[in-house]
Amino acid sequence: MKALSIVLSTVAILLIGLFIGYLLWGPVWEVPQEFRYDIFKDTLIVVLTVAAITIAVLGAAVYVIVSQRLERETGKQITNESKRWIVWLASLTGKKFWEMGKIDQAIKLTEEAHGYAQELDEKELKNQQLIGEIRNNLASYYAENRQEADIAQGFAAYIHSISHKFPEQRAAWEDTYRKVFEAFPEQK
Repeated sequence: MKALSIVLSTVAILLIGLFIGYLLWGPVWEVPQEFRYDIFKDTLIVVLTVAAITIAVLGAAVYVIVSQRLERETGKQITNESKRWIVWLASLTGKKFWEMGKIDQAIKLTEEAHGYAQELDEKELKNQQLIGEIRNNLASYYAENRQEADIAQGFAAYIHSISHKFPEQRAAWEDTYRKVFEAFPEQK
């Protein structure tokens, strides 16, 4: 931006200098009256040409800057959305394995989904809900298999703390919370 302001300042000074020069020395020149109009016209054409080139260069610079910023922002949005989809698909696949009775595969896939979910911004409500669903599933899986008591309780506490934000999941999440602390009563 500093270079742009320098270019603009230089062009402005040049244009003002040309105008002042014309005003001071134009009338002094010994040029027949009919050619004075031509000199003014030529000077005006030069000034307008310089102004047009300056506007074109500035327009191109602004276009490049804006397009680069938009490209970066769009890339971030696509990346976040892609991550969310990967996490959701891994979680859903884990849940389907659980429903088919393939418990070890279900836990492994859901743990992988949880690992991917750590890259998501948990402040976004969509991401928070997805992370809550994954932690709910893992807490439920661990409780039913009597595995990873500390992790299951941590996940249960997390879903319990955010369940008020998601009324459609609240009953299931509170059910998992109770199930975890019933499965591991000695570690309350």
